Amino acid sequence: MNNSLIIYSYTTDRLKEFKSEKKENDIIVTALNILEKEKIDFSNDNNIYIDITNLYKSTQDNPLSIEKVITEVNKNNNWHIIINYNSLTRFRSDFGQYIDDVVPINNIYKNAEEIEADFSNLTNEQINKLEKNLEEKLYGHKQFKNDLVRHIKNYSILYNLGEIKIMSLLICGDSGVGKTELARIIHETFYKDSKIIKINLGNYKTQGALNSLIGSPKGYYGSERGGELSNKIKNSDSKVILIDEFEKADNDIFNFFYELLEDGKFTDLNENEFDLRGYLIIFTTNLSESNYKKVIPEPLLSRFTMKALFQQLDYPTKNKYVRDKTEMLVNIYNEKYNKNINYQEVIKLIDENKIKTIKNFRYLNRLVQNALISIIGEEN
Repeated sequence: MNNSLIIYSYTTDRLKEFKSEKKENDIIVTALNILEKEKIDFSNDNNIYIDITNLYKSTQDNPLSIEKVITEVNKNNNWHIIINYNSLTRFRSDFGQYIDDVVPINNIYKNAEEIEADFSNLTNEQINKLEKNLEEKLYGHKQFKNDLVRHIKNYSILYNLGEIKIMSLLICGDSGVGKTELARIIHETFYKDSKIIKINLGNYKTQGALNSLIGSPKGYYGSERGGELSNKIKNSDSKVILIDEFEKADNDIFNFFYELLEDGKFTDLNENEFDLRGYLIIFTTNLSESNYKKVIPEPLLSRFTMKALFQQLDYPTKNKYVRDKTEMLVNIYNEKYNKNINYQEVIKLIDENKIKTIKNFRYLNRLVQNALISIIGEEN
């Protein structure tokens, strides 16, 4: 008999991935297959994954059917329940007394080392990996990187004392100095096989912005589509959320994030609950250190775990970035097209004065791209 009942949740995309990865002898059946005792080959030591979603939707007035399935699952070590993420919150509310844990379905075949990080409980190995990636891939901002690692360690302690739910960063600074890159590096350190959860508030219209974020109320036009944030959370295993251009938020969105950082969870307008405890949310803004307090309400500012200003980078840092980027692109090009372009020849075409004056890393990328394309043209 099972010692505990673990429910495996899925989204449509994650279920497709799971079906392609599952072991040959493992079987996915519906709960009706079990209740109607259809003939299924259970003779091997294969895992049986019982999808309870449709049964749960159709038998809300007859919970005994679901309890029968749970009883059968508890009799067999290799039987498991799976359920669509959209039904999970209500199912947990109705049958939570039976459930010991809920796990994303894509974690079933992962080793312990592969299971995604929870920022409330990072191991020393995971923290060391993050430090290494930040040092190698985030140019400049040395003091910030040291402070970030310290805050992550502190967050774990405070989280487990019940003092804080979500780790949140507010990063100010001009465009192109590494704010978005920071989120990408952290995401790829732990969740490289998932989509990053990114919301750009610069794309939102003021009127109805909160509805766009978490969905319209039931009965309203488009309510079935949900909101951008809630949909992206459903479809990603990442626990890094990037909120870009935060200064564009209206008061409703400011209030929403105030409550989210306070409670660690939110309920969308279709009554689905999203538990974000253990997540890292990075808010970026082009506001400066001198004016961000005029735009973002003080109660919300007090909720951020860490606030930082990304300064413009000096010439040696930008020059190192240009050389590293050039070497990387040349190596990729040579390998992909079986060529032998000389890295130094590309570097010679990049104007050092432009490196000194350019402030945005995206324009530094363009310098490198143009130089490489120029050499390729000469080769042809």
